[in-house]
Amino acid sequence: MKNTKPKVRLWSVLTGLTAILTVAAIVGNIIANQYATTLNVALNASTYKIIHGENTGDTEYFKKGFASDEEREAYEAELCATVEAEGAALLKNENNALPLASGAKVSLFGHGSVDLMYGGTGSGSVDTSKAPNLKQALEAQGITINQTLWDLYSSDSMMSKYSRLTPASISDTLEANTQYAVNEAPWSALSSAESSFAEYGDAAIVVLSRSGGEGADLPSGENGTSDSWISGQEGDGNYLALSAEEIELLQNLKALKDNGTFKKIVVLINSSNAIELDFLNPEICGEDYGIDAAMWIGDVGQTGINGVGQLLSGAVTPSGSLVDTYLYDNMANPAMYNFYTQAYPNAAEYDLLTEGADVQGMYSVYQEGIYLGYRYFETRYEDVVMGTAKAGDYNWATTVAYPFGYGDSYTTFAYSNFNVTESDDVFTVTLKVTNTGKTFSGKETVQIYFQSPYTAYDKANGIEKAAAELCGFAKTDVLAPGASEDVTVTVPKSELRTYDANNAKTYIVDAGDYYFTAATDSHNAVNNILAAKGYTVENTNGRMTENGDESLVWKWTNDTLDTTTFSTSATGTAITNLFDESDPNKSSDAPGSVTWMSRSDWTGTIPTAPAQLTANETLAASLAFTQYDGSEANSVEMPTLGAKNGLTLASMIGKSFDDPEWDTLLDQLTYSEMVNTITLGFHNTAAAASIGKTATKDENGPQGLTAALTGGASAMCYTSEDVMAATFNVDLINEVGRCIGEDCLAMGYSGLYGPGINMHRTAYSGRNFEYYSEDPFVAGTICAAEVQGIQSKGVYVYLKHVALNDSETSRRGVNTWLNEQTAREIYLEVADKAITDGGAWSVMTGFNRWGATWCGANANLLTGFLRGELGMRGMCITDFSGSSQYMDLVDGLIAGSDIWDSPMPKIHTTKAANYENDAYIVTQMRNAMHHILYTVVNSNAMNGWASTDTLKTITPWWQTAIYALIAVLAVLTILCAWQLSKALKAKKSMVDTAPAADQK
Repeated sequence: MKNTKPKVRLWSVLTGLTAILTVAAIVGNIIANQYATTLNVALNASTYKIIHGENTGDTEYFKKGFASDEEREAYEAELCATVEAEGAALLKNENNALPLASGAKVSLFGHGSVDLMYGGTGSGSVDTSKAPNLKQALEAQGITINQTLWDLYSSDSMMSKYSRLTPASISDTLEANTQYAVNEAPWSALSSAESSFAEYGDAAIVVLSRSGGEGADLPSGENGTSDSWISGQEGDGNYLALSAEEIELLQNLKALKDNGTFKKIVVLINSSNAIELDFLNPEICGEDYGIDAAMWIGDVGQTGINGVGQLLSGAVTPSGSLVDTYLYDNMANPAMYNFYTQAYPNAAEYDLLTEGADVQGMYSVYQEGIYLGYRYFETRYEDVVMGTAKAGDYNWATTVAYPFGYGDSYTTFAYSNFNVTESDDVFTVTLKVTNTGKTFSGKETVQIYFQSPYTAYDKANGIEKAAAELCGFAKTDVLAPGASEDVTVTVPKSELRTYDANNAKTYIVDAGDYYFTAATDSHNAVNNILAAKGYTVENTNGRMTENGDESLVWKWTNDTLDTTTFSTSATGTAITNLFDESDPNKSSDAPGSVTWMSRSDWTGTIPTAPAQLTANETLAASLAFTQYDGSEANSVEMPTLGAKNGLTLASMIGKSFDDPEWDTLLDQLTYSEMVNTITLGFHNTAAAASIGKTATKDENGPQGLTAALTGGASAMCYTSEDVMAATFNVDLINEVGRCIGEDCLAMGYSGLYGPGINMHRTAYSGRNFEYYSEDPFVAGTICAAEVQGIQSKGVYVYLKHVALNDSETSRRGVNTWLNEQTAREIYLEVADKAITDGGAWSVMTGFNRWGATWCGANANLLTGFLRGELGMRGMCITDFSGSSQYMDLVDGLIAGSDIWDSPMPKIHTTKAANYENDAYIVTQMRNAMHHILYTVVNSNAMNGWASTDTLKTITPWWQTAIYALIAVLAVLTILCAWQLSKALKAKKSMVDTAPAADQK
């Protein structure tokens, strides 16, 4: 019999469920719409369509250079290997241990041998799932690998127990650096493979790898007692020293070498952070590990390990040169004393935050001044050699393992016919380079250094001078044994300028003697200059490490102090102090005073503890969020909005930034379009229908295009930036840039968050892999070449992070204190070269503050320096702003920031809405749009657009899907409710009509 009992319970459940799902979908839609920009980028969802008008010509303004993706990818795989092969630096090669003999049978040791560092973590991370490994790279060169040992290191049990540890996320906390660990396998774990060693005993190759990443600096631990003061570091261990397990590994390999099991021991240093190299020198470390050869390879990128295979086999001769000074003890770097940020001791008294996304009460002092890297080690060395007063107790030979610029070869080179000629604007250096070896062909890196006089004027006015500064370089072609090449290097006279922040308050050229030299590295350069001054090992009682070559030195004398030649920039802007507020000794917010390190008194000014500063009311007031008070609201006329002038962005292609037609176009923008574009700049610039502006896609890319953080596809991962710089090959890195541009063009990107241009201030910065060097000249020159290549394909670069984002610990909002000479000569020099020589369109500012002012709201930095002095016409984007309040919208707009790297509109749009009737702020928004639109109109985003084309906004597919889902769920809820209502009525009817006896 059919069941006719009403299904009240069923329809009650279904009605409740569909109602809940409907509400959930509505709430989800609200949340999704708040993050619409991020979702559009991640899902590659279109928000507009082009309405084509008459197209009268070719609109492919930037053309692809490869016939297919396969051709591009194959070419780039070889290019990456070439960069590694030219950038890796041979440090040690006793008894011609390298290259390995043809058909050599070798054993690979260390977790890094099976788990290489290809790149760092965070915004620079890339997909290397298909990258070749060291075994494959060596086998491709005919070298046989110990499979038993390889399988052991690669086994699940070994990988789970003994794998490198790196902070898992972008954490920005003091504690993040404690998450780094070497975690190397102990010797006992290799016992099962020991019987295989003899058969593969031509060489034991040890890979020492260290990771680095965004949001966490590396721990330096307690090196004796000298760094016990480092906040948060006690007992964490020195990540850049050998671990106990690595020492044990080397000890056992030495024993096996002594008994004949292994013929040689080769070490590969797979790290962009400078590992302490005491273990390579028995006299320093007190133990001989029997290491025959060592090579620095940095982070190798996707296919760079193939270049390492070529180097080890001798298919390619090493020609890379170090771009950092490598030490026996990293604590010998004076910058270490102020590297990790610290809290003002009275921060709580002024309610200054010391943690979270809006840090106010943490600070860092660049107390070492201009003496970064070799500028310190070589300058103090020269003063010791010359017997300068107050040089102190300093021994270069027991401090520096390998100097900046060092790189050995399988062959030898000689320099001759050194000559320098002067013209109005440049010095032209020429010399002959000859391969004096008998077996190997190879390239040579020629480095040109100069020395500026350190005068009484300098000492009186607080100007610091280094004993040597790199001012030019060149890479020869491959030279066969006996072959020569004439090399020419041009040095602009502007390289001789120094910044006088206290008297002339501009760039000057001192009176006195200047020395130029061709050298193999920074130490060789100083020894050459000392030789020209008459110093020898003999007449300095051995203070000089080796005699220099005075035939490679030329002296130029400047008769008078010049305070005018370089006091005006190429844009015609007068150059004067812009950053006094970042100097505690001059700032109106002064939290105390700082003794800057000076060569006039090494012993009295070298830090022995962090610089101590104390917060005060003035500083606290300057650190408060949102400084603009609305008082300028009526100081200008409200700009025109929403005009119907009939222009499109495409109609501005080829027009100058100052073309008056820009005003006509900008008048068409609506207020909401400006808000959306400026405040929602997370990996994109928004479409604007009023002017036919397409949306653009921007993506991370210090090592190549990577969408690792946004979930999209990535392209070729090139080597870390320090390896690029270590090639000293401008043409090669320009080609890398071109290919990165090709990747962007092929994958639909118009903007790249990179290259990275901060400095290797110490070896412990988590992001050294995505910055070039400790030296601003090589960093800036290589960066300019890479930028030119990238932008040749219509991809605008955002140089990041301008400036002083040289550490990761508490980076959000940290107060960075330094003097003007240091800022200009070291930390802004890379941006200077990248913009003026490379033509970089745009920059990304940092999380940090200059003194008390967030760099994205520092008008002197953005408007005064970048736009005024350097003439940059592109846009300034913030680093990821998210919910950070200190990265303030209106303060940033006033200063010159244009677009916020934020997926979160609720904060920024609320603030923008508050200023809709503020003519001053609306004018700043209009100026920002000018920079944004000028950048985009000169990019590959305009490919396919003619001046007659217009744009119509559309709802992206995922929003349509959500609306459809809501509609379906709503209909189902109504239907279920209707069925429930029917069931309830039916039940009531059955009760009402039932016999009385049944109702009892």
